[in-house]
Amino acid sequence: MSVFTTGGSSRSRTLKSALGGLAVLGVSAIVLTACAPSGSGSSSAPAAAGSDLTLNIGTILPQTGTLAVLGPPEIAGVDLAIADINAAGAGITANVTQMDSGDTSTDIATQSVTSLLADNVTAIVGAASSGVSLSVIDQIAGAGVVQISPANTSPAFTDYADDGYYFRTAPSDVLQGQVVGQKIAADGATTVSVLYANNDYGIGLNKNVSDTLTAQGVEVVADVTFDEGASDFAGAVTDVLAPNPDAVLVISYDEIKGISEQLASKNFDFSKLYGVDGNYGVITTKDTNVDIAGAQFTNPGVQASADFQAKLQDLVKSQGGKELTVFSYAPESYDATVLIALASLAGGATDGATIRDNLKDVSAGGTKCESFADCASALADGGDIDYEGLSGPVTFDDNGDPSQAYVSIYKYTKGNVQEYEDSVFGDLTAK
Repeated sequence: MSVFTTGGSSRSRTLKSALGGLAVLGVSAIVLTACAPSGSGSSSAPAAAGSDLTLNIGTILPQTGTLAVLGPPEIAGVDLAIADINAAGAGITANVTQMDSGDTSTDIATQSVTSLLADNVTAIVGAASSGVSLSVIDQIAGAGVVQISPANTSPAFTDYADDGYYFRTAPSDVLQGQVVGQKIAADGATTVSVLYANNDYGIGLNKNVSDTLTAQGVEVVADVTFDEGASDFAGAVTDVLAPNPDAVLVISYDEIKGISEQLASKNFDFSKLYGVDGNYGVITTKDTNVDIAGAQFTNPGVQASADFQAKLQDLVKSQGGKELTVFSYAPESYDATVLIALASLAGGATDGATIRDNLKDVSAGGTKCESFADCASALADGGDIDYEGLSGPVTFDDNGDPSQAYVSIYKYTKGNVQEYEDSVFGDLTAK
């Protein structure tokens, strides 16, 4: 049974019936001796032989707030993973409760986490915002519950004292900062102005981009910040354009809409505009008041495959939802959910500590497998697995970070059409 929660109210239904005829992964029957969770992060007595594991997952993903554009694809990615896990018949049944994370201007995430912990979830997927995750990470880890974010990129999480309960399937902005900085330099810019949000995400990414630009011989001629959720950018844009830079980098969330309108009022050439994952996909073909043709954006992860996109669209349609316009972090959300289930199978229990202690093992070092069903079958045969996800290798290091990852580059064309350009592979263990 899956539980979808919006705005504090919930409705329950089986995801299988909601998906209708949606194709899911194949079936491999496995029966395991299991431990069912008796509370958040606490182990319980072993279940009777032959019984299945029951895994209760929660999510805190943005249904409202400045990152709401990322919510639909992330939520759909989790839902599709739940469907594939349950369809595999692998000795584990996964349930999900979807809740809103809001943004850092609200306390929605804390309320959502409190509710999920009361429901005895042992793993939480989310948040998308680094700032939001930092506001609840202690609450989640303190309860002995695993947290996996599909989109947190702040370097602050790498050394965070979370007792090993925090993981992420998106790479640190150390990697995205390198890629966007190198891209700007490769395009021939020698001077850059940066406009960034005054939050953990903006500050961390700005530092990594600036370090890379400097190493590439590119001068940062203006470094301008704004408060998250601001609506007036006239002064900031004037400051950014004053040095007549070769390129402008905007690190924001949905504030990119107001910023782009101000840039357009200054007759700005949008081929000089660069953006990042927080604002990629915010402007769409439906936004006719400004056209940012020529702008380029980086987004951690690979481009969602056509097959994966079609499955997500079918799922959303079957649930009566709106067609997805972006697929950012959908693969990362899918992989986070699958990895939680695989860690449970590998450990033979679904409590938080068991999931935590097995996540790294199922992501690296064993026989490579690319679907939940195949990986679960290998585990049932006593094998050691290395899950290769839809988002990339997903090889967790000792800090819960993916040590290898891709960053994709997208370009806007006339009418705000988004086109995929390239993916850059990065290895954060390389010296």
